This record gives sequence, structure tokens and C-alpha cells, in this order.
Amino acid sequence: MIQVQPLPEMIEMSGQNDELLLALEAAADQFKQAGDHSREAVARFELGRQLFLQDRGDAAHEHLRRAGEILEKDGLAVLAGQAFLGCGQARMKEDQQKDSLQWFDRAISQFDLGQDEDEDGKVEASAGKLEALTDLKQWSGAELSSDVIAATDHASSSRLLTFRLAALRYRMRERLDKRDPEGGLVPARQAAEVASRLGNPHIEATYRLALAHNLRQVIKPEEAAKEYEQVLAMVKELPDAADLEREALVGLGATLDA
Repeated sequence: MIQVQPLPEMIEMSGQNDELLLALEAAADQFKQAGDHSREAVARFELGRQLFLQDRGDAAHEHLRRAGEILEKDGLAVLAGQAFLGCGQARMKEDQQKDSLQWFDRAISQFDLGQDEDEDGKVEASAGKLEALTDLKQWSGAELSSDVIAATDHASSSRLLTFRLAALRYRMRERLDKRDPEGGLVPARQAAEVASRLGNPHIEATYRLALAHNLRQVIKPEEAAKEYEQVLAMVKELPDAADLEREALVGLGATLDA
């Protein structure tokens, strides 16, 4: 999320978390009092990042918001976009999906002003918005999901593949919510493939299970049975996968009995 690095004197500070946070907050306040808003933004940016890493989303949001507002006013669009992206992620960390949307939108707008200087940042903000929309079951992001999928079509990095997975999850859940199992086949299959590339068997099994359910609903029993069996093979050695195993067994049994 955060790309701005701390000021040189901040880099020399103690690595102790509490000491670092206190020093960053003191520096930010000092720069604010001195009217040095550019350096205040840098201090608050790094303070917000550190707070985010400590799972203190509300506090992180406040400092990232202030940093973003300063950077936006100074015309530093890409850095402002990164700060507002952090705001959206901080709100998501506190399960404030609805409020996060405005911050992801502000981040996307700033990245657009940055004229493609940080294309990955825009994709990350878009993926964040799609995650929030999915959690809220708001299906207004069809075009945005297409943009993210297109932008990550040839992605190989774990970071970009994670964003692609968010867009595919949005599409799959949208089709599920609209009772369209046929339409959910492609995103579920693609999501499972991305999860496999990411090396996450638990998530891959989750999407393969969704794919199997969709295949069973569209009366493709042989393909459905194959996916259920693959899920069962995957989860056998996975911890905390009892629910997946149970659901796959029930689905496989229903498929074979049909």
C-alpha cells in the first residue's frame, strides 16, 4: 500500500514500535506547527503505514487521510493516491466496507491524474473497491471488474494475481447472488486457477467447490463429480478444512445419486 519512505532522520530512529510511533507523531506535529506541510505529510504517511501494520486501522486512517489531503493539495497525485488507498484499506481492516468505498474512489481519481505513473496502484485501489462491494453485495462494479481482469491478464507477480482474484471473486459472487450458475462457471474456474498459481490450496479448494456446485446446478454431473473429487483430494491434508471436506462429500453424494 504505502510507498513513501520516512525522512532520513526517521530512518535512524529506534526500531522499537512504540518508540517509532511516538517519534513519528512528534515529528508530524512539529512539522505542522512549523508550517512545513510537505514534511508533515511524509511523517503522517509513514505513521499511518506503521499503525496499519499493527492492525490499528482507525488511527492509521486518520494520519493517512491528513497525508493524502496535503499531497493532493500539493498536486502530488500518485502519492495522494497511495495515501487514499491506505485510507480505504484501513477502513476495510475495521470492517467499514461502506466507508472504504469513497477512499478507494479518491485513490483511483488521483492515480488517473498521475497519468499512468502508478498503474499497479490504480489496479490495487480498484481491487480493494471490488472486495468492499462484494462484502456489501453491491453489484455496481461490473466495468471495474473487467478493467482489473484486463489489467492483470498476463500477470505473474503474486501482488497482481491477488488483485485479479479479487475481481474474479466479485464476478463469481455476483452470479451466485443473481442465481446464475451458468454465468458463475468461468469466474469460479479462473479463480481456482489463480489461487493455484498463488500456491494457496485452501482458497483453490474453496473456488473449486463453488465451481462443482455450479456444474451440478447446470446438469453437468461428470464434470461436477470430478471437481468434488479434486476438492476432497486437496483438503485431505489441509488444516481447518473440515467444512470444505464435508460440503464436498455432500455435493459429490448428491451428484452421484442424481
